[in-house]
Amino acid sequence: MRKYIFNRKNGPAIEMSLDEISRWACLLEGIEFVTKRNEELGIDSERDSEWIKPLAFQKYIDERFEAMRHDLKVETMLGRLN
Repeated sequence: MRKYIFNRKNGPAIEMSLDEISRWACLLEGIEFVTKRNEELGIDSERDSEWIKPLAFQKYIDERFEAMRHDLKVETMLGRLN
């Protein structure tokens, strides 16, 4: 399986498989969705003690994973992800 290398400004490079990148991308996408929705509803997620449960994010990642992996494969074939 191909590994992707991400060079960091501070510290050593990080090596990930497509599956790892896909899971991280799903998590980031889920957090972005929640943040955008909170802004629409006027909820301050930093002050509000009730936030999304980790299992909700896990469920989102599980449901979105295959499609995200496919999307990233296509981006790799198009040369947008090296």
